[in-house]
Amino acid sequence: GNYWMKMAKVAPGSGRSAARPILLALAASFVSAWVLAGSAAIAQSFYGGSFLANSLVTALILWAGFTAVRFITHDAFEGRPAGLAVLNVAHELVMLLVMALVIGLFGISSA
Repeated sequence: GNYWMKMAKVAPGSGRSAARPILLALAASFVSAWVLAGSAAIAQSFYGGSFLANSLVTALILWAGFTAVRFITHDAFEGRPAGLAVLNVAHELVMLLVMALVIGLFGISSA
């Protein structure tokens, strides 16, 4: 947290409420999980095999192709430190892999 605050130039105790950003992040996470679940279902239909493995691989591919590339590009153009991009990209990878793990363990219905 402290490293991120320093690199993102966020002042601790700035008096701003974190409630709104946290609620927005929560809503965005639900949208991400919904898209990931749909993508994993499509991958399962196409590849067959283990739904858990397909969920994890799908999360990794979506992360690399959309999230990581977007963060790196935006941070480069905005002149942000590379360490901040690495931290944010790693956070997103862990978040998507955890979502994929949960989705993969729930399985998929054949209905």
